[in-house]
Parts: sequence; C-alpha cells; structure tokens
Amino acid sequence: MSNFDYTKEPLRDILLIDAKSFYASCECVARGLHPLKTMLVVLSNADNTGSGLVLAASPLAKKVLGISNVTRANQVPNDPHLLKVPPRMNYYIDMNLKINQIFRQYVADEDLLIYSIDESILDVTKTLNLFFPNANMSRQEKRWRFARMIQLHVKKETGIYLTVGIGDNPLLAKLALDIESKHSPTFIAEWRYKDVEEKVWQIEPMTAFWGIGSRMEKQFQRLGLFTIKDVANANPARLKQAFGILGLQHYHHANGIDRTILSEPAPAIREKSYGNSQVLPRDYQKPEEIETVIKEMAEQVAARIRKQGCKTSCVHLYIGFSYHEEAAGFSHQIKIPATDSTKKLVEYLLYIFRKYYEGEAVRHIGVTYSKLSYTTHTQLNLFESPDQIIREQNLDKVIDSIRDKYGFTAIVHANSLSQGARSIARSGLVGGHDGGQKENKR
Repeated sequence: MSNFDYTKEPLRDILLIDAKSFYASCECVARGLHPLKTMLVVLSNADNTGSGLVLAASPLAKKVLGISNVTRANQVPNDPHLLKVPPRMNYYIDMNLKINQIFRQYVADEDLLIYSIDESILDVTKTLNLFFPNANMSRQEKRWRFARMIQLHVKKETGIYLTVGIGDNPLLAKLALDIESKHSPTFIAEWRYKDVEEKVWQIEPMTAFWGIGSRMEKQFQRLGLFTIKDVANANPARLKQAFGILGLQHYHHANGIDRTILSEPAPAIREKSYGNSQVLPRDYQKPEEIETVIKEMAEQVAARIRKQGCKTSCVHLYIGFSYHEEAAGFSHQIKIPATDSTKKLVEYLLYIFRKYYEGEAVRHIGVTYSKLSYTTHTQLNLFESPDQIIREQNLDKVIDSIRDKYGFTAIVHANSLSQGARSIARSGLVGGHDGGQKENKR
C-alpha cells in the first residue's frame, strides 16, 4: 500500500533521454557505420596507466565480446571485426550541443536540463498538447509519440540512437530509463505513480536504484533494510536519524517521490573544497620534476578558487608512490591564513612536500584547497608590504584573464617548459582524455 497520496504530488511530463553508447556511437557515425550493428570501442591513451581503458563500447561489442566501460585495453579481445579508436572529446561535445539544439525545438530553455554529456532531461508538460492537440488521444499515448518524434528527429540529423525514460517526475523518468527503456525494443519506457509498487519497489539489487551505491546498500542492510520496498516502508524518522537529510531523500525516492520542477531555479550551492589530481605518465624520482607538477597544479586550482571568489584556509597535498615502492604514499594538510595567492599556495604545498618526501618514486599527485571563505577582502599582515600583496593579486588577475580569453597555454611559467612538466601536455585534454584537436584539424 502506498505511503503517499500521489494525487497531491506534482504531475509532470518528463522525458529523460540518453544517447545510446554515446562516444562509440559518435565514432560509428563519423565513419559511416551503423551504431547498433558495429563492434567498436573507444580506448583512452595508455599515457599514464600503462594500459588504456575502454571509455565506451558499442552495444554489439558489449553483447558479443562482453566488453564493458571498465575493461582495460590489454583485456580487450583481438577480434578482427572490432574497431579500436582513440577518444575525441571535443567532437563528442559538439555532437552533444547539436543534439541539445534539437531538444530546444521542443521545449523552452528553462524546461531543458543537460544532465551529462549523454543525458538530458526535458519537461514537455507545457508543449505536450501543442505538438499533440488531439483531445481523444490519451496522455500516455501523447508522451510516447513525443518521445518517438524526438528519437526520429535526432536519428535523422545526427545518426545517434536515443533511449527515453518517461515519467510523472524526473526520478521516475530516470528509473524508467535505467531499468527498462534500455532493454525495450523501442528504447522507450514509461513509469508512473501508479507503477511505484509494481516497478520501483521491485528494483534489485538495491544498487540498481539511482543514488544508491554499495556503501549505502550495506548501511541499509545494517538497519535491516534489504530491498527498495523495505526503505519505502521504513520509519522516515529512523532514516533521518541514521543518515540525516539524505535518509529522507532515500525514503521519498523509494516511494517514487521527486518534487523537482526543472523551470524553478535550483538553490545556489557553494563548494566546500576545490582540487585536482593526476596520474603521471611515468615514475618521477627527481624532486625538481615533482615540484614542477605541484607548482602547476597549485596554480590551476588557485585560479579556480579565484574564479569562484573565495579564499582557502587549508591546503592538502597527496603524493602517491609507484607500485614498486613499499609504502602507498603520504597525505598531509596544513591550516593557513586565508588566501587565493598562487605564490603563497605554491609555497605552502612545497613546504608539505619537502617535509615528508624521502626520495620515493612518485606516480600520483593531488592538490586540494578547503575551508573556503567567500570574500573579496584581503587580510594584511605585518610581515609583507601591502603594495607587494596588491601587486601579486593584480598579477594573478591578469594571468587569469589572459588564460580565460586565449587558453591556458597562452601564458605559462618557464618551469612548465622544463622536463617533467605536465600543464602544456594536459591542456589539450577534456575530462582527462584526448580532445581530438588533431583529428578535427584534418
């Protein structure tokens, strides 16, 4: 029996749309191949892992060869019918923009949420009857026809196949997409409030439910909750006591409740920290090379916090050692006077590194700034000239503005030209992978 009166819940017409095996489909289309009838994988470069990873596999490659998106390159079968191609992230972004421009022909901007590079959410509540004014047609049929119309439009313009989850709210649309539509012959599925007990409560394992990972599953099990139905019928006060506001969210989600309205502005959220990490292309053993990378990363994250208008009062450095070392690495942080100065942040991070580094081979570096304060004020001190502080601030701002306009490599420090430096090599990456600029130029 339902725990909510669904007649009092927002009833929207939501389409959650996913581009099927997006990266792989883009590469198939670029080669004039059928995305669903071609075996193709997109492999990341082996630059820093020793063996590249599968970023995307076409549906046929998954079905025939059992390839997943976590398969390592050296584990990919040597099938003569399998195409292996490098990533072109900028190309995928261009395709994503093209697809979302098509979506904008069906909904207003405020009713479109680009959820990820291959998923978008459309609230077609306002336009459903505009495109399908037939009063004799049921709401369910109008939704299905709307989804099919968009599928065919995108397929005609781009060659990409779409899967669509239809729901009374964004959550139900997402569950319909993840659980059912990807396995439907039409790649379309619809979940409504009336389907909660029959469909939502029957999702298993629990980790198949959006927002529930293996750790949360174990925490639920410790409370004696082993199914989505158990969570839906648990005492919400008990869930809140155990998990805070997240517990109430899971309770509502397990009951199919999501009161999100896409057109309503989301509350502004301020980040608690900013950071960056990278795996190096080889083992670094020279301190000067490691310090060069730390300086570059310190500068990059400093630019991010300046862009957000905040200063940091805590810097954290993670150094991961090579697999050949006995220890895994070290991780330390120090509290500092609030600052966004690149020069000062570099000094603090190098202090941590020099204090704890003892000559090990390094393969992984991470930099994080936390304890953020959102302010434009500058704290002066007795040990530095105010004029010097202002000059450093102005220099950081000028460098930031040049890079914003012309790209990161428009102005770099001399040490970024030295051996072991990574910032220039990584400037062409998108999401950590090859942007494909060379291919695009051809």
